[in-house]
Amino acid sequence: MPDYTSSSRLELLEGWQQYVTSFADWKSFITLTSREIVTRDQIEHKFRWLVQRLNKELFGNNYTRIVGHSYFSYVIGLEHQKRDVLHAHVLVDRKVNFEAIHAMWQSMSGFAHIRPVDDAAGAAGYLSKYVSKGGDLSLYKPAKVKEPRWKPWWYIGLK
Repeated sequence: MPDYTSSSRLELLEGWQQYVTSFADWKSFITLTSREIVTRDQIEHKFRWLVQRLNKELFGNNYTRIVGHSYFSYVIGLEHQKRDVLHAHVLVDRKVNFEAIHAMWQSMSGFAHIRPVDDAAGAAGYLSKYVSKGGDLSLYKPAKVKEPRWKPWWYIGLK
């Protein structure tokens, strides 16, 4: 890990916080926790699989022709818990199926907790702290924003 002074660490944190805050209009903050010890590659693979499933649910099997990698923007940061198990914190900017995320993540890895973003700068700062501690964030923004032709109940807000 680079040897940052406290002032340069603060500058790095603030710079990333501003960048992440302005990257998208964040709607949800998702925490994905694993039951057992997983590597960074494993948790990233599981997250990509989750993104694929969410895309297929809205846009079908050929979603990549319609929206590319994902219909929503996201930023993901990985953190070691006290029990030394990686978990992911994710900000997303579009509606996602909370129930599907809970069910899929629970079946393959552990526990998912999702809450709305009330303070985008605070949420961005929370993720940005990983960079100031020598970690990194992965960000994605779709090249084209598309609405699904068929909108499920969770997308239009009905219950």
